[in-house]
Amino acid sequence: MKRILELLARLYPPNWRRRYGAEFDALLEDGAPSARDTLDLLWGAFKMQITTWSFGRITVAGSLAGVLVATAISFAVPLHYLSQSFVEVTPANGSAPQSPRRLMDNVAQDVFSRDSLGSIIQEHNLYPRERARVPLDDVIDIMRRNIRVYSLTLAAPENRDAIRFAVQFDYSDPHVAQDVNAELTSRVIEGNLRMRQQQLDSGSTPISQLNLGFQFAVLDPPTLPRKPSAPNRTQFAAVGLFAGLLAGLTLAIALGSRRTTPV
Repeated sequence: MKRILELLARLYPPNWRRRYGAEFDALLEDGAPSARDTLDLLWGAFKMQITTWSFGRITVAGSLAGVLVATAISFAVPLHYLSQSFVEVTPANGSAPQSPRRLMDNVAQDVFSRDSLGSIIQEHNLYPRERARVPLDDVIDIMRRNIRVYSLTLAAPENRDAIRFAVQFDYSDPHVAQDVNAELTSRVIEGNLRMRQQQLDSGSTPISQLNLGFQFAVLDPPTLPRKPSAPNRTQFAAVGLFAGLLAGLTLAIALGSRRTTPV
């Protein structure tokens, strides 16, 4: 411990070491330093050094510290991988009562229900840490935030009535993300077939009102992510740079005003 304190004492400015070095060495010989003394000495060295720095040096040091801290945090954040697939919904005839967009919304409500997502979580053993801490309903909410289904703005060039959708799933394991996305895409298509069969079995819907005119096709199967989608370490570094620059400027201005304030 004494050896560590001797090394930390070298962090103090030279004029301090020339004036108090002998007293500090005598204090080390007589006392039994603790871990708290080490922290106090390190903090004192930081304050002594920073009071001698120029405005520009403080600003640069703050910016560099912000980047380093933000980068360290980005490496501590778990990686996430985004798998996506593309589905096309096409009306086979011009008399379909529902638009493909409305049909897709109805299917999504059925496929992404709590019961459906709960079975997927159990089947693929998703979110084991979260399931050990919180109820399954809360885990389902987490999964819902990691699922995104949205329509593409461009229609199919060969069929203007067709609508293309992207199905995305974000998870910490790329292979699991692909498998679950495949399961979600499959359930979207099965949900459409199930809705048709329910309408046929009930007999309450006129033939002209049935969703028999829609066809689902998987244009691109679920991808296997090669690179993580998050965290974006460049964004982390940019935010850290801005925060460190702001903190450095604030500290430099505060120290500058103290130096110029007459006693």
